[in-house]
Order: sequence, then C-alpha cells, then structure tokens
Amino acid sequence: MSAENPSTEPWHTPAVWCPEMTRRITYTETERRRAAAWKATTPTLPEAARPPARYVNKDGRGRGPEYEFCLPVEYASLSLLPEVRELALELFAELDIPWHAGVASGPSNHLLSSQVQCVNALGQMVNDPDRLVRAFGPSLGTARIHEIEPGRSLTFEYIGADDLLNEAVGGVRRRGTQCTSFDAAFVHTTVDGLRELVLIEWKYTESYSRRKAEPDRDEVRFKRYGELISAEDGPIDASLAPFDELVQEPLYQLMRQQLLAHELEKQQAHGAERVRVVHVLPAANEAYQASLYGQKVRGLGATVKEVWSRLLRLPDRFVQLDSAIFLDPQITSVDYVDRYGDRS
Repeated sequence: MSAENPSTEPWHTPAVWCPEMTRRITYTETERRRAAAWKATTPTLPEAARPPARYVNKDGRGRGPEYEFCLPVEYASLSLLPEVRELALELFAELDIPWHAGVASGPSNHLLSSQVQCVNALGQMVNDPDRLVRAFGPSLGTARIHEIEPGRSLTFEYIGADDLLNEAVGGVRRRGTQCTSFDAAFVHTTVDGLRELVLIEWKYTESYSRRKAEPDRDEVRFKRYGELISAEDGPIDASLAPFDELVQEPLYQLMRQQLLAHELEKQQAHGAERVRVVHVLPAANEAYQASLYGQKVRGLGATVKEVWSRLLRLPDRFVQLDSAIFLDPQITSVDYVDRYGDRS
C-alpha cells in the first residue's frame, strides 16, 4: 500500500464514461472526486479542515498545487475516522510503525492513502473479533478468532517474529518499512477446524509502470530471495517467469509476501496449520490488474490475479477480495460507508 502521488496519473488507469464530458474519467479521478465530496460535506471534519491543501510527500514537505482531496497538514490525523483514530495512533506509536508519507507522527494528509483506508476499514477489528467474522467469514470460512498479539484480534504491518527472508539491516527490522510487511494480520479457526494465519495486503488506487533496469539492486535481491524462489518445495513455480520479470511491481511485492507466508507456514507461526495471503483490491481498479510487464508474465494471463494464480504451486494460498465488502456499516461504520461508498 502507499499514498497516491497526486501529481501523476497512471497512463493505463481504467475509465468510465461521463456523458457530461468529452473524455473518459479514470478510476483514480473518480476516487479523488469522491474524497473531495466527502471532505466538503462530512460532519466528521471541522470547517478549517475543508480547504484544499498540498500533498505532503515522503520527505515530509508539501509541494506542488493544492488539492481538494488533501487535508491541511494540521488536520491530517482526521483522515482516520473517529471510531478508529485514537486506537490507531496509539497502536502505531506503541509498535513503532511508520505512517506512509505521514505528517508528524500521524497518517498521510492524502485522502486516497491505502494505508489509511485499511486502518479505517479494519481498525475496530483489533478489539472486536465479531467484525472480523462478519467481514471474512463468507470468503475464508472464519468461525473463531484468536489473539494474534496480547489483547489484539488483529494487528497492522505484520512481519512475523523472525527474519525469515534475511532482510534485517544491521540485524534489525522495523514493521512497515524496509522489509516485507503485510498491512494487517489475524489468526482464526475455520469452519473446517483448521487454524490459519491470515495475512492481508490492502490496495486502493495503486497501479504500476514498467521499472527501469537496476542490475546492482537486482543482484542483492537475487542473493536474498533467489534460493527461496527456486526451491522445489517453494510456493512459486519460478520456471514460468524469469527473475527480472518477477521483480517488476506488483509481482515483486506479491512474490516477497508469498515467500514470507510460506516460511511462516513451515514454522507454524501462531500455531497455524495454513497461512494464506488475502489481497484486498477494488474490483474497479483495473489499472492494477493491468500492471504486467515482461513477455513470459504476459503469456500467463491478462490480469495480475490470473498471472499470480498460475505462478503459485498452491493457488489456494492466495485469495483476492473486493474491498466493496467493507461498505457495510455492520462490518465498518456508517462513517466509513459515507467516506468510501457511492455518493451519487
């Protein structure tokens, strides 16, 4: 997940036809307009938080024009909805989790931040396992929730207890940065009686372009992940695509996360008999699904989901869910539905 850069528009972002205009409106533009409309009307914001603002990038500086879908920096924390705000800020501080393009010690001021959307959707589930059952039961067969950390049914930016992918710099890893992390995680028992660790990756408006060649960095990546990728008992059939295509995003992130999930399953982390990656993505974000680069990869399928299912030796270890399931106040809240739902 990441905060969208407001100054760039993915060239391949899908679009819907707007009769009032002479061009098509992209999915990202639709979400920007939705966010701006929410900002202008929601009772959860004070009037001082409604003016347009510059996007604060990863360097902590606001640059470029002002946007209706960005909050003034002094109100950035209000991007977190009231029901999750205090809990999320305290939890991220306690676990030393950085906010992506965060302002001060809080979240991004960009209303299309996928990290913020993830926390807004799942934050109440930290202390409310019934919401987890309602959200994931229909697709994952969730029957019972177990604590994943003391006093928590769900946690954020999960990396596991051990450095299973040899990613620690100086022997230290930090959740949510410079190592393979999952946006959220929980442990459940399924209706079939199987104890399972569920690892969640959350996407919103993300899409990816072809990367530039990075031979030096790819050498480091191959030393770190190459043996795990090529292992006969590994999760990925590396014979189907070369390494230089697997390190193209978004496959590179999916690859690292699936490797970590596989190692955690071998370790039986949290007593889990199975570890599954759950990829949450809006069905309308076709640009993400079209982010495929390389001849071999493109020969495996027309979407990221199709390609990734082909590359996995055990396709059931990966599940994709439409984030629309969270537009239910019994799972999230009325404010969440107002923020991210259809405003037409």
